[in-house]
Amino acid sequence: MNIHEIKKHLRPYSILAKRRTTISHAFASAIAPVELYDDARVRRAIRALGQDPDASLHCVYCDEPAETWDHVLATVAKGEFSGAGHVLANLVPCCKPCNSRKGNKDWRTFVAGRDEPVAKRELRLKRIGAHLAAIDREATLADAGEDFAAYQAIRGRILELMAEADVLAARIRSSTTR
Repeated sequence: MNIHEIKKHLRPYSILAKRRTTISHAFASAIAPVELYDDARVRRAIRALGQDPDASLHCVYCDEPAETWDHVLATVAKGEFSGAGHVLANLVPCCKPCNSRKGNKDWRTFVAGRDEPVAKRELRLKRIGAHLAAIDREATLADAGEDFAAYQAIRGRILELMAEADVLAARIRSSTTR
């Protein structure tokens, strides 16, 4: 760390700018498709990814020990619900560094950009692609009709209130800063 890193703390904070992503993710996650845990299905999926379900899992992207689960297809894309959810076919064991580096990038681009033998990359692409093929993409937000429109309106009102709070915060800050 160096002294210049303090700059991020020595500037005004924005509720909306800092939390828009958090709010978008919360709203998307709440409506994302979800499936309940089924041990037999999870074991089959882990085997299909080339791993032993009874052993410690490894990151599908780099083979380091897995520490988390990656949503291969992001739940939020461009600030909106992507249609992908919390379903077995969209979750893979992952290390934290790969999960962070991949972020919302396309999984194929992320795997293809790895510095490893071509055969290893091709095997990763094949296994993850086959894993994703099990995602049910039939339901759409259009099926939710008026409920989805009302849901989005509530999200919009929350974001508007956060923007309004930012204006008040700036006024309060300016009256208390000397």
